Amino acid sequence: RPEVRQWQEQVLDIARSTGATRTLMGRYRDLPEITSPNRGLRGHAERAAINTPIQGGAADVVMMAMLKIAQDERLAEMGFKLILQIHDEVILEGPEEHAEEAMRCLVEDMEHPFAKPLLVDLIADAAIANTWYEGK
Repeated sequence: RPEVRQWQEQVLDIARSTGATRTLMGRYRDLPEITSPNRGLRGHAERAAINTPIQGGAADVVMMAMLKIAQDERLAEMGFKLILQIHDEVILEGPEEHAEEAMRCLVEDMEHPFAKPLLVDLIADAAIANTWYEGK
């Protein structure tokens, strides 16, 4: 897709000029080999320059969602706690009688982790289960 290729070239241009790349939340990764004459080292740095904003951005989204979940007063009032995070999944534990409402709160927190909306919608999938395996 041309717009993806254009974005990749833009990320590489910035990385070459600054020696680093950044995630959605501004965390950076130094890439000293981005201008290396060694093709192997340079290629590795170029792949990292493109990969870091994507995977790091995903980590930023999950981190912000977890903070929002942890600060969600309604979840706390119902007795729900965040007990585990695995990549882009979170597991909460709480009383069964409030599970449906808690799931609605959780989905809202996951789909809107930032104070300012993103340019694209985030879609969260949720399930109520007794085990992580059942929830998959």
